[in-house]
This record gives sequence, C-alpha cells and structure tokens, in this order.
Amino acid sequence: MFTLPLDILLIFTAVSPVVGWAAPKLYRSKIAGAFSAIALSATGIALYSLYQDVSTNGAIYVTGNSLIAGYLKVDMLSIFMVSIFLGLGLAATIYSMEYVENSARSPIYYTLLLTMISGMVGIVFSGDLFTLFVFWELMSVSTYALVAFFREKWESVEASLKYLILGAAGSATALLGISLLYGLAGTLSFEGLATAFTATTNPWLYIASIFIFVGFGVKAAIVPLHTWLPDAHSSAPSTISALLSGIVIGTGIFVIARAFFSAFTSIQQQWLPIIAVLSFLTMFLGNITALLQTDLKRMLAYSSIAQVGYMLVGIAVGTQTGLTGTFLQFFNHALMKGAAFLCAGAIIYRLGARELKDMVGVGRKMPITVVVFSISLLALIGLPPFNGFISELTLVTSTFQTNLAWLGFGLILSSVISAGYYLRIILTMIQIPVSEKIEKVKETPLLMLIPIVALAVLIVFFGIYPDPLVKFAQHAVTAFPSLGGAS
Repeated sequence: MFTLPLDILLIFTAVSPVVGWAAPKLYRSKIAGAFSAIALSATGIALYSLYQDVSTNGAIYVTGNSLIAGYLKVDMLSIFMVSIFLGLGLAATIYSMEYVENSARSPIYYTLLLTMISGMVGIVFSGDLFTLFVFWELMSVSTYALVAFFREKWESVEASLKYLILGAAGSATALLGISLLYGLAGTLSFEGLATAFTATTNPWLYIASIFIFVGFGVKAAIVPLHTWLPDAHSSAPSTISALLSGIVIGTGIFVIARAFFSAFTSIQQQWLPIIAVLSFLTMFLGNITALLQTDLKRMLAYSSIAQVGYMLVGIAVGTQTGLTGTFLQFFNHALMKGAAFLCAGAIIYRLGARELKDMVGVGRKMPITVVVFSISLLALIGLPPFNGFISELTLVTSTFQTNLAWLGFGLILSSVISAGYYLRIILTMIQIPVSEKIEKVKETPLLMLIPIVALAVLIVFFGIYPDPLVKFAQHAVTAFPSLGGAS
C-alpha cells in the first residue's frame, strides 16, 4: 500500500502490543523489545533494497486508493533521513530492553516508539503536504505520550502537557498555512507547488510561508519557538530524550527545507536573511543558556537548541554545499546527541541523580560509559577526528562561499562557547569521587552499553573516514529541484 519499508514498519507496529501483552510477564520487556528490534532491522533491509532501486532508477512515486497513501515520493533525501531514524531507533530499542524492564507498561512503550518512527518515515516519504501532515500528527501524538511515559513523575506529565499544547498550536498553524497553499495552487504536492509558484509573489504566499515556518518550527525548536524543549527533553525517559533530540527536531528542519526549496522558491531570497538571523539567535541562546545549567539532561537539551541553529545555517546559505552541511549535521548530531543522552541516562539510571555536582568522579566507576560520553561531547564541540568536525566545517565553508561569512564566524564562536559546558561535564566525571554513593556505582548494564558503544564507533569512523557519508548527503540534496538536481 505504501512502500515496503513503511508497510513492514506499520504492520509490526500494529502487532507489537499483542506480542507484548501475550508474552510471559517476567520476560515481557525483553520480548517486546526484541520484536521492535526485529521490526527496525527488517525495515532497514527493505530500505537498502529501496536505496538500490532509487540509485538506479531515480525517485519512486507511490499512489493508491487510500486517502493517506494518495501521494508518496521516495528519493535519496528520504532514504538518507530514514537511515538515521532506523539506526538511532534500533540503538534506543536495544537500550530500552534493560532501561524499561521494570515497567509494567513496557509493551505500550515499544508500540509508541515504533509509531513515532513510522510517523517520521511517513513524513520524509511524503510527496505532498497533506500526506506529510497526517504522518506528522502520527509522530506528534506518540511523542507526547512517550514524554509522559513515567507518569508517576509529575515533572514528566507537566512537560508532556506543555509539549502537547505548544505542539498542537504549531500543528494548527501549519495546517492553516497548508490550507492557504491549497487555495492558491489547487495542489499540495511539492512538485506541483514548485511549478505553481515559480514566478509569483502573491502576498498570500508570504502569509502561508510564515504559517508553515512557525508551525513546523515549533517541533524543530527554533528560537523563539523552543520553550517546550528543555522541559520535554529533560523530563522524558532518556531513550526518548535521545530520539527527540537526535531525530525528531531534525524532522522539523527537513520539512522546512523541503517546503522552502520547493513551494517557496519564488520568495526564497526574502526568507533566507530571516533564517540566517534566527540561526544565529538559536545557536547562541542554546549554548549560552546551557552554560548556566546544573542539571545534566537539561544542559544537553539546551545544547540541542544550539545544534538546530547550526542546521539552519545551511538553509540560510541556500546552496548545495550549505544544504549538504545541514543534512550532514543532522546525521552526525543524531549519532552524537543520541550517544550523549543514552550515556547520561545510564549514569542517572545507576546513580539516581541528574545534578552535575552529584556525578563527581563517576567516570572512575563507569569508565566505558564516560569514555563514550566524552567522545560524544568532544564531537559535539566539532573537534577532529570526530564526525561533528566535518559537518561543521562544511557549514562554515558554505557561509564563506556566499556573503554570510558573519554567520560562519558566529558558528565557530558558538562552538567555542559550547566547549565551556561540554568540557565541564567531562572534567566533573573524571575527578576523584567525593561521595560514598559514587563508590557503590557499577558500570552500565550490557544491553544498555552495547548501543552506546556502537554509536561511539560510528562517531569515530565517520570522523576519520567521512567520504561515504559526505557523498551520501551530497546525493541526497540533489532532491531539491531549485538546486538543479533530481534524484
């Protein structure tokens, strides 16, 4: 009905609650987690087959009788995005088999996790804004529930409610913008919109673009639409924090890029300076606010806002190099921030505390976890030989190739500021322990350790040998017709 990867994912999602609740209570979390891991692995295999087909024949179009399946388009950019959805989703799933083992609601947790990933896959496979919006809501509803999964903690429920209110307002705003576009063009397909608005500067198009940017910008946590993120990301289960920071906010960046390099090409030049200013504000507010935090997860949450600012740099530049940098940064950020949040979650899982002052010397007792954590934080700064260096270098280079060198210098300065709190985390954890509680801490359980080590290996691998990833990203951005490519 859809495409093979999405069909597989949706079928497994529908069956997963039955499998979870039918499993013996003692092994329920492990069985439900294993089932989800199989689902993501099978989807990955199907995605590789689709990748070969797209590489050979170009974009694949899927139309059907179903309202939701009205129009799907699978191009190289879609495959690029889905590859990281599935990769980080698999890491979080394996980690969760130990992390939520003691929760009686673990089967619904995995169902919601698969639902969220299904929604994101549907978003990037969508060929029109209506189909995209349907999958956007599928993703959104599941994330609201996942943030409040530990419902016995009022902090999580409060954060989820705040996220729900702002997210719903964003969705309503985006839907209004989509309605205006349909009224103007009579179509919602990205290709149709690109054709309809090739040379028009209708004032209503500007209004629609504002609604689209604000609506989807809420989920992307662009300043000043970011206020939900620190609470939601710090209060959610650490696996969900990793996914929210690693891939959900990047989905918002994807939608903005897809819209502004198709429907809004005729007014693109008016928007790019605005996006440049918002990029600058987002990266600096995120990093400066993170400097003031003492809660580890909240610090990482604010750093995610800064990373959104980095991703916006490439969109503001508006060239093939700039967009390559944006999607490279998305891919690398998913690995870096995914590893960082999973490491933070493991430390909190063992220690039962989130304040940095309570973690002094924890690296002496959890050496593998803290080494991986340090790798992810150094990569987030943008230091070689880690993967964050190549994506930030690409973004800075793209600004110097245009008249936005000031934005490139801003990115460099922002990265220097971020080193202030990233290095503080590392130094705190490698000190000599000062509390008896630290002395009793044990290394992260194996099932949680495996995915974070795997992420660290990828961070180092793509830092030392970035060529395959860079070529993948370059091929992906040819999907934007305004850049003169098609894939």
